[in-house]
Amino acid sequence: MLSIGEFSKICGVTTRTLRHYDTIGLIKPTHINPDTGYRFYEVSQIRQLLLINRLKGYHFSLEEIAAMVSMYDNHYILNQITSKKNEIQLKIEHYKLLENQLKFDILNLERGVDIMSFIDDIEVTLVETKPQHILYSRQLMSVDDYCKYIGKLFELAHSSGMQFAGAPMSIYHDKEFDPANNDTEVALPVEVQNQHTRLLAGGLCATATCKGAYSNLPNSYAKLTEWINENGYDVTSAPYEQYLKGPMESQSADDYITQIFFPVKKR
Repeated sequence: MLSIGEFSKICGVTTRTLRHYDTIGLIKPTHINPDTGYRFYEVSQIRQLLLINRLKGYHFSLEEIAAMVSMYDNHYILNQITSKKNEIQLKIEHYKLLENQLKFDILNLERGVDIMSFIDDIEVTLVETKPQHILYSRQLMSVDDYCKYIGKLFELAHSSGMQFAGAPMSIYHDKEFDPANNDTEVALPVEVQNQHTRLLAGGLCATATCKGAYSNLPNSYAKLTEWINENGYDVTSAPYEQYLKGPMESQSADDYITQIFFPVKKR
């Protein structure tokens, strides 16, 4: 048997933490002296505590760790840590993008260039778009739901034998941005109309291309808004995005290409 102090020292966990683990039932002492209240652990529990430490290092919650420790099923643990690995990989990619952005800003500031000057490099052009038939689905959705609804449109298009006429799109009908509950219409341009399609009107549009992660989109929106205001135009209907290159074409967000369209008219 090991005293709580000995167990603490061997496993690198404070006695306060061990008492907390006891309280929540994560790992309990095998014996408590009824007279002194001292806790004692068996040598066989060392590996169990080291597993808890390992899983905690992977940023699992104590509730998640408790489930894995109590089941101690290799298949279940494999699924959990595989999912965690994928989650961490996304965070790594996010931080790599942040690192590149920080390097870019630092370089500009060292050169005496305004930190927001990159917006001036975004090119805005006027284009005359043609009307197009779109297979569409409109509802309140979160930002994370876009891919799900676009995926459903692809399934419907394939099952109906429809031929695509362009890249996927999102049309934004809300007056404000709510990432959890936005009035959004996802769409696929198609060759012919049917009961599932509508006609997206053509006309004059101010457009800009966003290259890189979707987190860069507000920069292009800002440039478009400034350009429209400075050049005497008004927005006539909902803006929309067309995903020329996205997650289905590239695993790196740096390679994404999104075209943004603002339907406009001269004041």
